[in-house]
Amino acid sequence: MPLEILVKDNTKIKKFKTQLEETGNFVKPIYKELGYTIIRTNLNSSELDFMQNLFPNEIIRKYKDDIKNENAVTNKQNDTARDILSFTKIYFQDRIHAERLNEILEHVPLKYSIYSPVLLLNNSNKRSFNHETWSGLLTEDYYNKLLKFLSSNSGKANTTTTETLRVIAINRPIIEHCNILRRPYNIDLLYSMDHPTDPSLLPKETLWCEVKQNGIWQTWNPFHTMFSRGNIKEKKRIIDTFVDIENNDVIDLYCGIGYFSFSYLSRNCRNLFGFELNPWSVEGFNRGLKKNKNFGKSLDKKNDMRPEGIHIYNETNEMSDQRLTEFKLKHQQNNSNVLRIRHINMGLLPSSRQGYPVALKLIANHNNWEECPKITLHVHENANSKEISQGYIQEKVLNELKFFSDTKIPDMKYQFELIHLEKIKTYAPDIWHVCLDIDIIKL
Repeated sequence: MPLEILVKDNTKIKKFKTQLEETGNFVKPIYKELGYTIIRTNLNSSELDFMQNLFPNEIIRKYKDDIKNENAVTNKQNDTARDILSFTKIYFQDRIHAERLNEILEHVPLKYSIYSPVLLLNNSNKRSFNHETWSGLLTEDYYNKLLKFLSSNSGKANTTTTETLRVIAINRPIIEHCNILRRPYNIDLLYSMDHPTDPSLLPKETLWCEVKQNGIWQTWNPFHTMFSRGNIKEKKRIIDTFVDIENNDVIDLYCGIGYFSFSYLSRNCRNLFGFELNPWSVEGFNRGLKKNKNFGKSLDKKNDMRPEGIHIYNETNEMSDQRLTEFKLKHQQNNSNVLRIRHINMGLLPSSRQGYPVALKLIANHNNWEECPKITLHVHENANSKEISQGYIQEKVLNELKFFSDTKIPDMKYQFELIHLEKIKTYAPDIWHVCLDIDIIKL
């Protein structure tokens, strides 16, 4: 079922319509309903995460659902919507007078994600349990019953998990500083069933979240590793677009918990070489492998029962040249040391520039051009709308790749061709997370 946006602020309509037209997702007509302007899209329910990231402060629903209590997610077997707003109305309707109830309903969190066992609330000054209006009302009983209420919604709407929720946390704004380990320094623990009087006692190392996107499980510790649901469309694009992944080799210079690596593995790449500095992300990667049954890979009895063809290194990608050299030496007897490097993923924000010379060195030293005459770089960057529309970011990335090629490997000559630019999600106002697909051919 396609999705539509319910817009209260009419000044946003033109902007939202333009955004959807740019991505080819706008559907006529725009119409009115109960004080809302309804903008239709051709995006379906499986892309709800993408929509919520693109329009984080708007109500999103399936076509023809009714608006109830400012919430568009309804349970058709039950007149009560499974959301925080509906639960709060039910819980407090006989506990406090109507005027006080209406007051707190103005400050109920409306935007959140369910990543079992965590209920992760979006940051908001107004719609927050930390607002002074809630003083004296947020008891252990309220939190416990809220988590139980939302747990029965697992698998619907904005979640694909089935386990019981036990923790409530707030996702604070991203701290803009150098964060090479990509750790989420912005998560505040609000409540824990296991430690209701003092949630800080919860051993954070034991808390592992999981979610299923595009049929693939991903696992991470929310206090030590970042996760963005907005990348779901790019993960799907890898699976749907690049049929030549199968039986070829892939390098992921910033593999994390397997954000994009798992899409390549689901497409049956022969070898995946992943590099990641954060040990918590590597642990999440390994847990995710097990959850996905190693993507059908056999276990290597000679290599600590690791899945064959999956090589993950908890170190800087600047070690990648040495690691691939070691791999080829180890496998030279059975001739499986000939690498067919078809894709190199470079998914670091705000820029993957650190990986440009690294990727080019790997291409020069390790790819067998006779067996794999073309390599595609997937370069992730942040860029504003003007830089994208005027071709600035495209030209900048191509020029920098050519510069590094000429200066770092002057004996090798390559052709660089931009094949596609994908706008993945908004990273900040007027800033897009984009991926540039760049084909490289040896001259």
